[in-house]
Amino acid sequence: MLLACGFLAGAIVGSFLALVAERLPQGRPVVGGRSQCDACGRTLGPLELIPLFSVLVLRGRCRGCGAAILAFTWIMELLAGLVGLLAVYLARTPVDLVWAAFGWLLLLLAALDLRHYWLPQRLTALLALTGVAGLFITRGDVAASLIGGAAGFLGLEAVRVGYRLLRGREGIGGGDPLLLGGIGLWMGWQALPFVMVVASLVGFALIALWKLRGVEVGAATRVPLGACLAIAAIGVWAAAARVPIVPLALLYAF
Repeated sequence: MLLACGFLAGAIVGSFLALVAERLPQGRPVVGGRSQCDACGRTLGPLELIPLFSVLVLRGRCRGCGAAILAFTWIMELLAGLVGLLAVYLARTPVDLVWAAFGWLLLLLAALDLRHYWLPQRLTALLALTGVAGLFITRGDVAASLIGGAAGFLGLEAVRVGYRLLRGREGIGGGDPLLLGGIGLWMGWQALPFVMVVASLVGFALIALWKLRGVEVGAATRVPLGACLAIAAIGVWAAAARVPIVPLALLYAF
């Protein structure tokens, strides 16, 4: 029952995350206004706003114009639901549920980076701030988290600056070190090597998927490092309880 509640709460959050991921890059307000069909502009009714259920009932199409509903929305709902379920499953005490915020923020950042190669500073800062707040709420290892935050940011920032000095161009975005610093604050320095290794594997998997889809991949191809780090962090978090990791193909559908 609790697991179902966690999934349901996550699916509701996922619906909001999908809205944020759509509106934020366009500079549109993420709160206020009624939800509309992207194709015909018709205002959606209450039954059309139920996460996942409405997509199944409507068979993936708008009730008004029949246009296909973007898969991105229900994928975000599903993944956020799984994050909520995971948070409940791993929680030893009620305060441990704050880890759901960690997973949801990473999911949003991964979506933005995969779709727009963009890690908004306000969101990476929010990840860091919630990491510090969650640390004191759950009474975690303060030293390990602070070292993780510093090591994650400074380590990747050094790589970013070094690459720019050696190659004369940017190779890593400025948001990536901030993201890894936030992950370090949440998970502690001990998790960072695992996150980096898994992120590398995720990056190779993305390149392989691109090649399978016929995308030309070369030295200048941009790989969304932030998304790889976010997906890896969720995977390492899940692996702490031997929970099967969500297939990368589903995340790639962003």
